[in-house]
Amino acid sequence: MFVFSLLFLASCRSLPPLPPADAARIPVDYAAALPVTFTAQQTMVFEFKPHWWWPTIRMTALGYAMVNRKTGDYAVVCLSPLGVKVFDVARSNGVVAAHTMFSVRGDDQAAAGKAISDDISNLYFNLVPGADAALKQKGHRLVFRWERVELEFDGVSGWLVRKKVWNQGVLSTLTFGDYRTRNGVSYPGTMTLENHRYRLILRTVTLEPRRLRSEGAR
Repeated sequence: MFVFSLLFLASCRSLPPLPPADAARIPVDYAAALPVTFTAQQTMVFEFKPHWWWPTIRMTALGYAMVNRKTGDYAVVCLSPLGVKVFDVARSNGVVAAHTMFSVRGDDQAAAGKAISDDISNLYFNLVPGADAALKQKGHRLVFRWERVELEFDGVSGWLVRKKVWNQGVLSTLTFGDYRTRNGVSYPGTMTLENHRYRLILRTVTLEPRRLRSEGAR
């Protein structure tokens, strides 16, 4: 109990400023611990407003994901408990295909699909700061910001806890938590994505890494 108390106190107090090289290693080590390619089964809570004056619609669904961080390809399918497809999004060789059963803005299904595709990509890719990222240390948090992206890491655990992305002035906030380490890889058990269009909560039920001949995380 004494050891755990010390760890808790250490995580709450401010860390001494880290040298740039040490701070830069935290996101690199984080990305290296993630599975490069995997399949996952998830539960999803999906909330959206078809129109600004419409009440929020909330759906619980099952999600299935196949992700390859090496190639940037992925496929995500979201099904209602009755098996009705809520949306499916896939990217292969740089080409994105998306289908939804709802419209976020009027009847523009293409815009809704593109928005979901962009947000799904933000969940799984670009989790390492750019070479020109500026670093700010806030207590035990390390915040890297460059261009239109901000990544916030816990300097004690080394985990990514928050990601912010600005796209044409619109902010999407992604939070990561409940980290797990299994089968030699680590991953967030819970991910939440929120913007002005919708809110999506993903909880990973199972995740199976898939081995490649040559692996490297993006």
